[in-house]
Amino acid sequence: MLRAIWFLLRLGLLIAAVGWVMANPGEVRIDWQNYTIETSTQVLLFAVVFLIVIFMIFGRIYRAFISVPKSVRRWREAQARENAYLAITRGLAAVAAGDSGNAGRHARRAKKLLPEAPLTGLLTAQAALMSDDKKTARREFETLLDDENAAFFGIRGLMRLAAADNDQDRMIELMEHAETVAPKQPWIVLHLFENEARQGDWQKAEQSLSKAVRLGALDRTIGEKHRQALLLARGMEAEQQDLLHTALRLAKKSWRIDTSFIPAAVFYAQLLLQTNKQRSAIKTVEKTWRQQQHPDLQDLWLSMLPPLRKKNANEKDYAENRYYWVRRLYRLAPHGSLSCAMMGQAAIAAEKWEEARRLCKQAGDYRSLARLEILDGGDETKAREWLEMAVDLSAHPAWACISCGHAERHWAPLCRSCRSFNTAEWSSAHAGFGFDRIKPLPEPQNEDNIIAPPPAKDRSSVK
Repeated sequence: MLRAIWFLLRLGLLIAAVGWVMANPGEVRIDWQNYTIETSTQVLLFAVVFLIVIFMIFGRIYRAFISVPKSVRRWREAQARENAYLAITRGLAAVAAGDSGNAGRHARRAKKLLPEAPLTGLLTAQAALMSDDKKTARREFETLLDDENAAFFGIRGLMRLAAADNDQDRMIELMEHAETVAPKQPWIVLHLFENEARQGDWQKAEQSLSKAVRLGALDRTIGEKHRQALLLARGMEAEQQDLLHTALRLAKKSWRIDTSFIPAAVFYAQLLLQTNKQRSAIKTVEKTWRQQQHPDLQDLWLSMLPPLRKKNANEKDYAENRYYWVRRLYRLAPHGSLSCAMMGQAAIAAEKWEEARRLCKQAGDYRSLARLEILDGGDETKAREWLEMAVDLSAHPAWACISCGHAERHWAPLCRSCRSFNTAEWSSAHAGFGFDRIKPLPEPQNEDNIIAPPPAKDRSSVK
């Protein structure tokens, strides 16, 4: 609309100027050497305008003539670019279809027509990967790193090659580079945290974890559980280096995040005992036992049994001392099966048969019931029945990895089989896996061979 108004305005001005010239006639005389030119003002103006138009037309013709080679070159470049993009499109389609032959052929054509384009490098690298030519793929991906618009393609490709070679150091280096290219991508920070944790770099992993929680890549509750495991891992590492005070400080922080977390409670209480803080160790075990009962806590509690001060004490005195010490812990969780089983075994040792029978039945401790039948009356038939029931309910409590199923007797921050971080959960009836059985992690499958951001994972079940 504005352009039309501006055109009409200029046309009106031109008509007004012509009308003004026609309404004001005059004469012009030019003397030059021996020539004299006399004409009217109107004729002179129209002659000047005519000459200007003629010169403009010839100027355009001249410029068009001399620009023919350049125009031809541009046309050829446009055709080559169009053919190259067509080759790239067909090549990527061949990659998606798994046709390595056509992918390589189209990649070579695109490389010839448009060698500097990032998409050409990506297609060439993908075709090389399909042909198992890692050297060419790595070279093309590294070339993409120099282009700020396509650097992420190169990072993703090099990460894939590093993962195939199990090069964790290179993987972390690429993750850090990816974070500088796209610092607000949650999945990058999350993968960086996972790889740093697998490498045992606990401090860097803790920093990446805080950033992952801040960006929303991890739920805050899950982040706190991972932070607790990281603090515990750092404490264990410090304890191995004989840095007891540092280990104690880290273990205390870890335990306070969730006092029901058995590994943190056991480790913290053990360090308290090593530093002659038995009263604090007792309070730690008692507080955790109220929330969660575990065999490791039971063993630690029995190891803290106060010495019997009575002189000339016999076996019954020791059994009574043990009974009252166990009862102190039992009263904190009288309805727990492990608590009842522990108390029942202590009652058997103290020859409190009726109480032992009640507690063992409540706990489902059939082996202790069989032993009780032998000690209290010698009923071998009844004892055999209890043992048969115990065989039917045989279990192998263990820390089982929820990622690969590998089981261990003791908690560890990393699974010994799949190297997953903080995936061990206590299973009180883990009969499906032996303690030395390793179930290897399956190789990742990539059906379409296309480099893309990893799929979103449901991490709500990750401990």
